[in-house]
Amino acid sequence: MTPVDCRVPLNVEPFRVQMVRETSSVSLVRFDHPSQISLPTNYSSHNAAENFRVNIVEHGWFRLKYGRREWTLGAGSIFLSRPSEVYGYSHVKYAQPDTCLRVEFYGPLAGELSNCVFRLPLVLPSTNRLAFLRLRLGLLLSNAAEMSLDALACELVDAAANAQHDGPRLYRPELLRWYGERIGAARELMDCNPTAHHSLWRLSSQVGMSVFLFARVFRELVGTPPHKYLVRRRLQRARDLLRSGMPVTDVCYAAGFNNLSHFIRTFRAYFGMLPSKLKSSSLAPAMRRVVPSIADAWQECQQLNPDEQRR
Repeated sequence: MTPVDCRVPLNVEPFRVQMVRETSSVSLVRFDHPSQISLPTNYSSHNAAENFRVNIVEHGWFRLKYGRREWTLGAGSIFLSRPSEVYGYSHVKYAQPDTCLRVEFYGPLAGELSNCVFRLPLVLPSTNRLAFLRLRLGLLLSNAAEMSLDALACELVDAAANAQHDGPRLYRPELLRWYGERIGAARELMDCNPTAHHSLWRLSSQVGMSVFLFARVFRELVGTPPHKYLVRRRLQRARDLLRSGMPVTDVCYAAGFNNLSHFIRTFRAYFGMLPSKLKSSSLAPAMRRVVPSIADAWQECQQLNPDEQRR
């Protein structure tokens, strides 16, 4: 991928854009500044973003201004860009210019986010979950992992929405990577075979962690306890089987549930309808939230009760 020089207004410093990955709902872009270019140390303004963006500083430094507030942002900082808001940017003299990643949302997903993005802080506090998601974005950059950009972007927004409630204690980078590898492996076990028996003891043993440490770190980095994460994966599996025409009773056991009444109640609580109502022949636009994968990812973020998210 070759960076492309962008034409920008004269009062804005020049920058380059590199498209990393793009879907119909989300794009991941890296942008930086051409070398040997003099960058302003006084604030210059950028046009308001057309869509909601989450920006992550990979390297270097710069200053951000909005209204009367100012921030100096360095590597690891995460800040938002919201439609209709105009920000000021400047650079730190003698400091390395910034290189940033930008996650931008489009279409219906951007519309769903519009109600919450203006309630989020412009510059997010540092949390272990946000740092973990930065590591996962790094895997997308290296093309080392086949993961959904849509789902990862929605996890990023959910982590931003709950950043104020996460604990202040941050892991050292090397410890975060160690935890991240093991939590990622546990997620992969559940994602690949959600119908299997994944007890807390079995999962923690498979990734080489104690039960207590695994449960605590999983909740901290993923945003939900392991059991709740597994139930969601089983519900998604059940949805797919129902859409294929399989009878409800067969779906219950094929998806990993062992009690039909419990399955029906859980399915209805999650998707807002009875399993028997979800048939491949009756999918309608009004049921959008149970059809596209991006809606599923966003729904996963929103299904948690706020009190449960704080546990």
